[in-house]
Amino acid sequence: MTSIDEQIRTGIAQQAAAWFVANGSGPLGDTDRAAFMAWLKASPVHVEEYFGVAAFAHGVRSATDDPQLSVESLLEAARADDTKDNVAMLAAPLETRIPPAARRSSRFGTWPLATAGLAAVFALAASLLWWAHDGQLFGIPRTYRTAHDEQSVRQLPDGSTLYLNTDSTVTVRYSGRERAVEVVRGQALFQVTHDTARRFRVQAGDTGAIAVGTRFDVYRQGSATLVTVAEGQVAVFVGQPSWLRSERGLPPGVPLVRSGYQVRLDAGTGSAQPVPVNLQQALAWLQHKIKFQQRPLGEVADEFNRYRRIPFEIEGASLRALRISGVFDSQDAESFIEFLETLPDVRVERTPTRIRVLRVSATN
Repeated sequence: MTSIDEQIRTGIAQQAAAWFVANGSGPLGDTDRAAFMAWLKASPVHVEEYFGVAAFAHGVRSATDDPQLSVESLLEAARADDTKDNVAMLAAPLETRIPPAARRSSRFGTWPLATAGLAAVFALAASLLWWAHDGQLFGIPRTYRTAHDEQSVRQLPDGSTLYLNTDSTVTVRYSGRERAVEVVRGQALFQVTHDTARRFRVQAGDTGAIAVGTRFDVYRQGSATLVTVAEGQVAVFVGQPSWLRSERGLPPGVPLVRSGYQVRLDAGTGSAQPVPVNLQQALAWLQHKIKFQQRPLGEVADEFNRYRRIPFEIEGASLRALRISGVFDSQDAESFIEFLETLPDVRVERTPTRIRVLRVSATN
């Protein structure tokens, strides 16, 4: 299992613990019950992790003795239609569905009942703290950050996946009406889980985007914001239109950017025309790559500098405008330097604080 897979699995386990706490605190409301069923149906892994949390919290070796609690029955119910009976069975407090004999049996050995109970209370308390911190239950914002030269993958409480590029900050807040995300700085890609009850809205400065499809990238570049759609469609708008306060869907006339297109909105610009984009190049950062086709050297160097402590400095406007093509690992600066040294009339100078790239003729 890769580190990314482990992060995703850990996120699912945390979500399962949070749902267990919510179920144990009493009957779920209609909205939460629907959200719980949607979360279960998203993947059999969700059901397995939920069952695992229940078994741990109650210290049961024979949890599967109850046919309603078996992994198979939960998987079957999660795959079934979202009927009221299924919701009621899955959302009922687990304590009422675990046989007394199973409650007395500990799958962690011969711990005294009091010790096992204390462990369960500790696990539930830790889960509740995580749940409140993440914001799904109480509407508290959760902030995710990456440092310079760092990337991360996070699974959000609704099952959506957040990919954060280097030096980025994103804040997530959930409510009964929407899943609101703010890209404070940097770049993030969102793999959005479908939810008819709550829209998925991303705000980056004055630029807003609402997921109509499932996968899109938002990149704040100074005063500009780039929205790149990899799957489905994304509604793009500027500011805080009045329909945001009252509409769950999208009113007519909101521009849609479809898969394979990118739109750039600069500060103060009300609209921009989507243009076709090479998705492999635009989203190469997900594979720790930098891909460019006839792009100015200055822009490519700036892209490398997002991942480096010692930056490239391109001397002179004409050299920065020189168009180049290539594919490099974002962590492999040496290969890029070797490439630069093959360019005609170009010299590379190394210092402890920077890598200067200049034209030979400029020093003669």
